[in-house]
Amino acid sequence: MALSANMNTVKCLAKQILFDKVYPMSNANDVNTPLGISALSAVSYNLQHLKLLDNGVSLQFYSGITSKLPAPKMTRLSFLYSIFGYYVFINSSLIAADKDPIKIGEKIFELKPFVIYEAEVNIIDGHTGEKYEGTNDVVLDFADTFNAILLGFHKKLLEYEIRHLNFRLEDGRAFEAELRALAESFGVKNFRMNHDNWLSRETAIVQRLIQDPFFKVDAIVAWDLDKLNADLPFIPRSKYAKDICYNEDSGSWDRRVTTEWKVSYRPLTKDKKRIANKPVNVLKQQGLNLDTNEGFHIINRGLTAQVVPNAFRDVKLTYPIIVNSTESREEQVKRLQKLYIQNLKHIYDPFSWVARREHRFRGGFSRELLSHFSGRRYRIKDRDWFDPVLTQFLNDVITIKRHGTKEIYDLYVYQKYERTQNILGDKLDLLNWHSGEKRKGQAPQKKLRINFNFNNPSGARFIILDTYMRYPNEFITALRSKLTQVKRTENGQEIIQETIEETTGIPFKEYLKIANKAQKGIILKHRDT
Repeated sequence: MALSANMNTVKCLAKQILFDKVYPMSNANDVNTPLGISALSAVSYNLQHLKLLDNGVSLQFYSGITSKLPAPKMTRLSFLYSIFGYYVFINSSLIAADKDPIKIGEKIFELKPFVIYEAEVNIIDGHTGEKYEGTNDVVLDFADTFNAILLGFHKKLLEYEIRHLNFRLEDGRAFEAELRALAESFGVKNFRMNHDNWLSRETAIVQRLIQDPFFKVDAIVAWDLDKLNADLPFIPRSKYAKDICYNEDSGSWDRRVTTEWKVSYRPLTKDKKRIANKPVNVLKQQGLNLDTNEGFHIINRGLTAQVVPNAFRDVKLTYPIIVNSTESREEQVKRLQKLYIQNLKHIYDPFSWVARREHRFRGGFSRELLSHFSGRRYRIKDRDWFDPVLTQFLNDVITIKRHGTKEIYDLYVYQKYERTQNILGDKLDLLNWHSGEKRKGQAPQKKLRINFNFNNPSGARFIILDTYMRYPNEFITALRSKLTQVKRTENGQEIIQETIEETTGIPFKEYLKIANKAQKGIILKHRDT
């Protein structure tokens, strides 16, 4: 691919590589302080023998094989910040097309060169709505780097997602095998995941990325800050003025991008013998404040597993910039490049059709194990309570082994208190800047209500998890022994309560208070980090 000389030699910014912080669960000061031991010291049993919460636990299977469960070490690179080093040159080796085949699982794809970004990006004068005829060095320098950054981002996105998909395939197979072995030791036989639709939507998106970028910026729209301020309180009449707004609170101008991502395809019928008459039409609307990285994400429905690569339509938009006469040329270009790269992380995420980048592929195994287990005989009366409790516990044990306790708490906090489909970027901003814009969205919960009711499966999960984190081998061995030796139908909740009492040496009602307080403390810690 031919690139102009100035594009091959221009410098651009990126932030430092970000790693997920690993929460030191074995730190007694972090985890065990809120146990409330002093308040219970008058009871007849000795709480000094209560084990501290620990994430370095061992798992002993029925066969006697013991494997060490490591402390959580899973750190995930944010692919965005591997695009460019701090002040590195964009060169032809970065943006030249790979000639080696790409492999996702057993499927092989060929990455061909992209020509879509070879031409220089158009520049529009925001004030006139016409082609930019100015000579501002900041505008021209930024435009020279614009497509190179976008293509570099596209390639790094593709490379990152392919590595991520392959990791998830490998990790998923291993997770399934270990969960199957553990479930069988509890008498839950023949668990198998349904692989028919594994990563089918993600693979279709990757194929589309390989064939053609989703995303083409039609033009940079250049605005002059001095002119904008001089005309206040009036705003320009140009059609491009819809993407700028004067913020009276901050006394500055904000910029935005709004996009529509469309998908349309005809799936197969349920018997998979013919194409359905009714098409699947999906519309995803997104908007981002380019200066605050806050925005909205609104989607009318999810993709089905039968989506095909050519169902995704191109996404076109314009990208506004505002230049000023106070900053130096170099400072302005660096700042605009830095913001542009940050913006791309949010506005160019094709996989948000499935789920957000940070939360895909998490938590699906317990649902499949529950579905498998619920259809099988087991000598337990209260199956509505017991089935989700046992399957979630078994899933948690393998999650701790493979990914650490951090994965459990991070996902729980996200699902219960932070999850909303309407946020794009750092916070929700519906960007209803002009009359007629009345977008609605749901913000995450602000109040954190934590109450672990043992009679509720979701509450029982964390009381059981607390016990396991203190007495991993003792608890899992005792529980397995009780459940596999049941001779007649019994109450599952009573069996688990008895096992907790016998393992901890503390009456269940008192241990419930201890575990409740400790788990609340851990969750609050994860929410605040």
